[in-house]
Amino acid sequence: MVNVKKTAHSLSAKLKLKHIPTQAVTPTLILMLTLFAFAFPVVETANAQEILFSDGFQSGEISDEWTFYGDPVSVINSVNGNPAPSFNNNGDSMWSSGIKSRQTFRIHDGLVIQCDIFLSCHPRGTWVGSFFGIHDPALTSGNSEPSIVVGFKYLYSGELDWKQPHLEGKLVLVVSRFYSNETNPVLIHMNDWLDGWHTFKIEISPEGLCSYFVNDSLISNVQASFPDSLDEVGIFLGGRATSWGTALHDNLLVYVP
Repeated sequence: MVNVKKTAHSLSAKLKLKHIPTQAVTPTLILMLTLFAFAFPVVETANAQEILFSDGFQSGEISDEWTFYGDPVSVINSVNGNPAPSFNNNGDSMWSSGIKSRQTFRIHDGLVIQCDIFLSCHPRGTWVGSFFGIHDPALTSGNSEPSIVVGFKYLYSGELDWKQPHLEGKLVLVVSRFYSNETNPVLIHMNDWLDGWHTFKIEISPEGLCSYFVNDSLISNVQASFPDSLDEVGIFLGGRATSWGTALHDNLLVYVP
């Protein structure tokens, strides 16, 4: 039997339409969307690229393609997602938790990492954030936190952040100091992406230029210099998600630009 809701949302996503309320889904709507899709084909963002890895967590569990780090361990959120389910880092107020890919990827050919992120936090709260990027597996063993090479962090810093309160939505564009002389940009009061799903992306060129995007809008560039010895890198997802808010990842894609 055809899953009407899933089919309609899949077609609407392909056509880049806004979310369709469940109550509006009918067989007639599916027929219309199908005819439109064939009449006006849409090329997905990474269709023309070589996709190296993807995970939408649709199995409802974290697969054995990942290893865990942090305590408590990360979990699947079966209720929320883009669409559900999604990845919940499940970190606490002191330490981040997350997952690291078992698969590694060549960085000198260029690499793109993108995923959808949902971040929500009580205005007074803090210690809630979503992180992702690449790490050096040679410097990261077992269940230890990843040694970040390039990363994207979106977190919330409210009144209770005794160190840096009232910065609200905060973007941190990370390139390890071992690979760049530039200061990592930190953008504050970036609240437009709170309380909804948005696509975050890092594009790394073969020359080491790291470009950071949100919803395909360029945020900043940071120049890195990767030594020849850093050939293979791993992917990580993680962060902190306390009772003050929610931090989720979904629809991870890794591909060659």
